[in-house]
Amino acid sequence: MKRHISTYSATVLVFGWALLGFAPTQAAADNIEPVTWNNSQKSSAWAEELLGQVVTYQTMAEKNLIPGSFQAYVDQTSKIRELYRSGDRRATYDGVNALMVMLEARVGGVDEHSANALWDFCYRVTPDEFHARDRHIRAKGADTVKEHEEFMRNMEERAGMSF
Repeated sequence: MKRHISTYSATVLVFGWALLGFAPTQAAADNIEPVTWNNSQKSSAWAEELLGQVVTYQTMAEKNLIPGSFQAYVDQTSKIRELYRSGDRRATYDGVNALMVMLEARVGGVDEHSANALWDFCYRVTPDEFHARDRHIRAKGADTVKEHEEFMRNMEERAGMSF
C-alpha cells in the first residue's frame, strides 16, 4: 500500500509540474546543490579517522617531507581508539587530552604547521565530550561555550521538571 501511495504521489507531482509549465531540463538538473551533512555532526568512527590522519603524517615524516617523529602520536591515537572501543569514556577523555597536550608541546620535534593541523583535525572529528573545557574555549570562543553550557543547563532543568 505504501509503495502505491508513493508512486501515486510522484505521478501527481510530475503532472502538477507539467500543468504549471515546468519542464525539467538538463540545465536545471546541473544546478542542483549537493546534499551536505551538518559540519557539527561527528562520525562514530572518529577514532579510526584520527589514527589514519596521524599515520598519514608519520608516513610523510618517514619520507622526509615534514620534520619530526610521529610515532608517539601513533601510539597515543592507537591507545585512544582501543579505549573508545572498550567503552571507557573517562580514559578516552584523558587520552584525547593527553594527545592535545602532546601536540601543543610539539612532542617528537614536529613542526608547528603539522602540530596545528593535527590539533585542528582532532578537534573537528572528536566528539566534544572528549575535549577539556579550555580547549573548547580556545577553539570556539568563550561566548559560544558559555551559551552552549547555559543551553544544556536549561535543557537539564526542563527535563528534571518533566517527571
